[in-house]
Amino acid sequence: MACRKKVCCGASVLEVTLAVLFTLMTAVSITLIAVMATRKTDTGPEPTLPPSPEPTLPPSPETPHKPYLIGVGRADCTGPPAEIPLMGYASPDQTAAGIHTRLYSRAFVIDDGRRRVVFVTADVGMISQRLRLEVLQALKVKYGDLYRQDNVVLSGTHTHSGPAGFFQYTLFMITSKGYIKASIEPLVKGIVKSIDIAHGSMKPGRIYRSRGELDGSSLNRSPHSYLNNPEDERHRYKWNTDKQVLVLKFTGLDGDGIGMLSWFAVHAVSMNLTNRMVSSDNMGYASYLLEQDKNRGQLPGQGDFVAGFSSSNLGDVSPNTKGPHCANTGLPCDYLNSSCPVGGTKMCKAFGPGDDMFDSTRIIGHNIYSKAKVTTCPPALGHSFAAGTTDGGGDLNFTQGAVEGDPFWDGIRDAILGKPSNQTQACHHPKPILLNTGEMNWPLPWHPQIVDVQMITIGSVAVVAVPGEMT
Repeated sequence: MACRKKVCCGASVLEVTLAVLFTLMTAVSITLIAVMATRKTDTGPEPTLPPSPEPTLPPSPETPHKPYLIGVGRADCTGPPAEIPLMGYASPDQTAAGIHTRLYSRAFVIDDGRRRVVFVTADVGMISQRLRLEVLQALKVKYGDLYRQDNVVLSGTHTHSGPAGFFQYTLFMITSKGYIKASIEPLVKGIVKSIDIAHGSMKPGRIYRSRGELDGSSLNRSPHSYLNNPEDERHRYKWNTDKQVLVLKFTGLDGDGIGMLSWFAVHAVSMNLTNRMVSSDNMGYASYLLEQDKNRGQLPGQGDFVAGFSSSNLGDVSPNTKGPHCANTGLPCDYLNSSCPVGGTKMCKAFGPGDDMFDSTRIIGHNIYSKAKVTTCPPALGHSFAAGTTDGGGDLNFTQGAVEGDPFWDGIRDAILGKPSNQTQACHHPKPILLNTGEMNWPLPWHPQIVDVQMITIGSVAVVAVPGEMT
C-alpha cells in the first residue's frame, strides 16, 4: 500500500489542501457578511429582544410592563450551640455540643406593584406558631401594616439538628425539655434581620423559573406504606417520591443574579440521631455552596447573593440512599416494620450515600446545589455537526457522535476564530466544540443568545414551539 507524502509538522498534502480551502472559505464568508452588513445603512442590525421571564406573580393590570421590585437578605439565627435539645428526632437526650455549620434565615421580598409578599426559609426544624407570632409582632413595630400575617410566609428547611424549645404546646415541650427563651430569641432576631436586609435591598428586577429532575439523592422511606395508595393514583407518577427541583432565579434589570430560591423534596436528616452538633444539614450545605460560588472572596454568611433551599413535599422522602440496615449486623432491616432480629427498631438505621453522616450531608447538599446551578450554554457547533447525518454527510473527515476534538481542525479554529472559553467548553462537555459561534460577534453576532419559546393550547392539546430539533 502506497504511503501519502508527508509535509512539515507531520500533516499530509491532503490535510494541508483542506486546511487552505477551509481558510479561504471562512475568509470569503466573513467578507460577504461584512459587505452585507455595511449595505444595511437604513436600519442597522435587528435589535436583540430581551428575555421574557415567566412571572411568578401576575403583573398589575395598571402597570403590566413594570418589573418586579425584589429584595434578598440573609442573617444568622444559630442560637445556643450547647446543652439545648435538638429539634426533629423528638429525643430529649439529643442535646447540642458544638457547631457543625451555622444556621441562617434567608428572606425574599417581592413586589409586583400591586401587592408585596415575603418568603423566608430558615435553617430550623419547622416554624412554630409562637415563633411566627413573635416575628410578626416585631415586624409590625418596625413597618406597621406593610408586613402582615397575610403576606409573610415563614418556612423551615426541616433540619433535625437545630436548637429546640420554641413551641408553646405540651407535646413539643416534652421533647424539647420545655420552652427555652435562649433558643427562640436568636430565631426571631435572625428572621426579622433577614427581612430588614431584604427590605433595604429592594430594586427593580426580573424572575425566571426553571424545573428539573434530581435522581440519586432521595428515596421513599416508607415504600410498603406507599403501596397502600390506590393503584390508579400511583400510576400517575414516575417514581414513588417527587424528584422535581423548582428554581426561581432573581436578577436585576442588568441580568446580574441577586438571589435564588429552590424547592426539592428531601428530609434534612443526613445528620442522624447520633449527631450532637448544630447543623443546617443538606439543605443548608446546598445554600452554603451556591452562595460561596456566587459571592467569591466572601466569608460564609456574607455577600449580596442569597441562595435559599426550602422544604417541600418531603414527608416520605429520605436522603439516606443506602436504605435502612441493622447497625449490629449490617443486614437490611425488615421491610414491613423497619426492625432488626436483634435490637428491634433501635438497631435499624438508614445510611448513605457517604461513609458517615458528615460525608452524606456533603454529598446530598452538593447534589442539590449542582442541580439548582444548572444553566444553558452559549451556542456552539460541535465536530459531529460538521459530519452531517446519514441524510447528508459532511465533506471533510468528521464523524457522527464525536466526543473528542481533532488537533488539526482545533488548531485551525484557534488560529482563525480564537479558542472557545473554558466556561463554554465546560458547559458543552463532552461535546467537542468546532465553532464557538456564541462568542463570535464580528461583523455581526453569529448566533442568537436569546431565543423564543412559546406554548399554546388547543382544547386539551398543548403545542410547544421550541427553536431546536428535539430528540
